Amino acid sequence: MLQISRACAAIDILDNYINGIPIEKALKEWFKNNRFAGSNDRRSIRDIIFDILRKRLILFYPFQINDYPENGRILVLSYLYIYKRDTFSLCDIVDNKYFLPPIKNKELLILNKINDYIKKAPKNILLGYPEFLEKKLKTTLGNDFDKVMKIFLERAPIYLRINNLKTNLKDEKSNLEKENIICEYCSASKSALRIKSGEQFLKKSSSYQLGNVELQDLSSQLTTEVDEISPGKRILDLCAGSGGKSLAIASKLKNNADIFAHDVNTLKLSNLLLRSNRAGARIKIIDSSSLNKYENFFDIVFIDAPCSGTGTWRRDPKTKWEINDQKIKTLSKNQYKIMKNSCSYLKKSGFLIYVVCSLLEDEGELVVKKFLMNDQKFSLVNKQLYHPINASDGFFFAILKKR
Repeated sequence: MLQISRACAAIDILDNYINGIPIEKALKEWFKNNRFAGSNDRRSIRDIIFDILRKRLILFYPFQINDYPENGRILVLSYLYIYKRDTFSLCDIVDNKYFLPPIKNKELLILNKINDYIKKAPKNILLGYPEFLEKKLKTTLGNDFDKVMKIFLERAPIYLRINNLKTNLKDEKSNLEKENIICEYCSASKSALRIKSGEQFLKKSSSYQLGNVELQDLSSQLTTEVDEISPGKRILDLCAGSGGKSLAIASKLKNNADIFAHDVNTLKLSNLLLRSNRAGARIKIIDSSSLNKYENFFDIVFIDAPCSGTGTWRRDPKTKWEINDQKIKTLSKNQYKIMKNSCSYLKKSGFLIYVVCSLLEDEGELVVKKFLMNDQKFSLVNKQLYHPINASDGFFFAILKKR
C-alpha cells in the first residue's frame, strides 16, 4: 500500500472508534476484512491512528469551529495537512480514490487558514489534554506541565528490560544488533535498553523469543529497582496483571526470592505462566480463594494498582478521551481499598510498595496520604514521581513500612 492509502485506511477505523467501537477491536476488524494489507501496512496504519489520537483535539479544532462534526475523514485530512505536508501534497489527497468524499472548496479554505486557527486555539487544544484535568495535572507537574504535555503528543520511546536470569546488558545489546535492532544504554537503569531502530524485528528475534529481553517501559522498570526489593524476601505482586513487575523482580534478584503473583483477572495470570516459563523465572501464582492463607506472610507487597493511565498517554492515547471525574473517583476508592486490604498479608517491618501509572494526585499522593492517616502502623519511607523529563512514562510510587 502507498502511504497515502494507508492514511485513507485509517478513516474507516477512526469512524468506528468515534462511533463507540474500542480502537483495538476496530483495528482488528479492519485488518480481518482487508487481508491485502501486509504486516508493514498494518504497523503503519496503527501508527497513524495512534498519532492522530494523541493529537485529536488540534486536528479537529479548525473544523470544529466551522461547525463540522468529528469524523475519521476530517481527522486524517487535518493530520496529513498539518503534520505530513513534507510527504504529501493536496494533490496526493485529491487524486487518491480512497479519500471519499472528495475534498470540498470549504474544506480547502479551512486548510489554507489552518495555521491561523491553531494560533487562536485554547491551551488544552494545543497541548492535547482534557480541559477538566488541567488543574489536577498542573498540581502534580508544576513548572514541567507544558513540557510534559508537549512530549505526550509524540510517540513513546520503546524500552527493553534485559533478563538477568539468562543474559547481561552488554551481550544482549550485541545480540540485538546482529538482528538489526539497534539499542542504546540507559543511564537510569542497569537493565534497560532503548531501541533506536529496528523495533519491527523484535518480536521475531531470538533475543525476544528466548526470553532474554522483555518489552517494558523505563519508568515501570525503575519502580522495581528499589533497594527494599532484595534477595531472600517473600514478595507478593498483588495486582500482577500479565506479570511485568513479577518478571522484573525475578530478573533483578536472579530468582533468589520467593515471588508470588495474584490478580483477579485469571486470563492475565495465564499469560504470566507462559512468560515466566520463557524467562526462566520462578513465580508462584495465587488465586483469590487462597489469599487468606498468607496473612502476615510477606516481606514485601507490591501493588501496581489499576488506574486512569494518565502517565501512559503517549503509549495509549485513547485513555485521554475515556477518562472523566466519576471514573477518577471510582478508581481512587478502589485503589485505597486495595491498599487497605493488602495490609493483612504483610509481616511486621515489611514494605508496602504502591504504584500507579498516573499523574493525578487523586490516584497517587492523596491515596497514600489517606491510607497513612487511617493506619498508624505504617510510615512513609520514600515516594517518587516519574515522567518523560526524568524517566519515561508517568508513574507515581510510594514505599511504606509496617511497624
